[in-house]
Amino acid sequence: MASTATELGGLRARLDYTGRQFHAWWEGYAFDRDAERAAVAAKHAGVFVDLPANEVLTGAIWGEARAEPGSPSWTLRFAQLLSLPLKAQVTVFGSSAGALLDDLSNGTRWKMMGFSRGTSRKRRNLHTYDDALNQISARPAQGGLCFFELGMEKNPAAFAALCAQAVVPGATVVFIEYVAVRRGVRLRGCFPDRPNYGVRNDTEFEKMLREAGFSIADTRDETSGFMGQITAGWAGWRSAYDAIRGLEDGVRRAELMHELAREAKLWAERFDAMKSGQLRVVAFRAIRKSD
Repeated sequence: MASTATELGGLRARLDYTGRQFHAWWEGYAFDRDAERAAVAAKHAGVFVDLPANEVLTGAIWGEARAEPGSPSWTLRFAQLLSLPLKAQVTVFGSSAGALLDDLSNGTRWKMMGFSRGTSRKRRNLHTYDDALNQISARPAQGGLCFFELGMEKNPAAFAALCAQAVVPGATVVFIEYVAVRRGVRLRGCFPDRPNYGVRNDTEFEKMLREAGFSIADTRDETSGFMGQITAGWAGWRSAYDAIRGLEDGVRRAELMHELAREAKLWAERFDAMKSGQLRVVAFRAIRKSD
C-alpha cells in the first residue's frame, strides 16, 4: 500500500497527514504510514457516510472486508489442516465480506467459493446463504472451512447438514467456534444477539456434527491465538475513533461513536471471558462420512 501524502486526495487530507508525521517526529514515536494514511483517507474521503455503522466499524478496526479479528496467517493456519492439493475446490462459510477468500487466494492456489451473511464487496465467488443450496449442489468441494457460523445459527443442526452437503464424502471440514467451558453458559455480554440460547460446549458441537454426517478427527484449542488476533487489532480502534471524530455530520458522528463504544464493550467482554477461562475458541476437524 502506498503511503505518501501526495497520493491522498484533497489539500486538507494532505495537510492532515503531514501534520501527523510532524507530530510523530516531535513526540518521538514510530509513525505507522499505512495506518495513518488509512485514517486520513477515511476522515476526508467520506467512507463513513453511506454504509451501515456496524459494517463500517468492523472494517475500520479489523481490516478491509473483515467482520472480526483475523489475519492471513490466522486463516492459513486452519487451511493447512485440510491437507489439500493444488487447485482443490474449497468452500468457505463465514467469509465476512471476502477477507478470508482474499487470505486464501494469496496463500493457496485453491478454487474457492465463499458464503457470508453480508456481501458488501462484489465478487463472483462470494454468495449469500440464500444461494447456498443451488451453488453447493452444482459443485461439492474437496474441503471446507467454517468460521464462527455454526454457533450463530438458531438451527445449527440444519446448518451442519448444509456443510456436509457442501463437500464430497471423505472430505475434511474445519469448524472454528466459540465454545463454552460447561453446558448451559449464556455469556450474554459476549453474545447479546443470542437471547434464546447460550454458548454451546464442545460435547454439544461434536454431537451436532456427528448427527450431520461427520466423524470428529480431532479438536484443537485456539484460544490463545485468537486472543492474539484481538490484541493485534486494538490499533485499529484509534484510527476509527480519529476518523469518526473528524466527521462534520453530527448525527452520523454520534451514531458511529455509539456503535464504536458498543463494539469495544463486546470485544472487551469476549477477551475477558477467554482470559478467565469461561470461553474458548476451538477448531473441530471433521471428516464427511461416506453415504
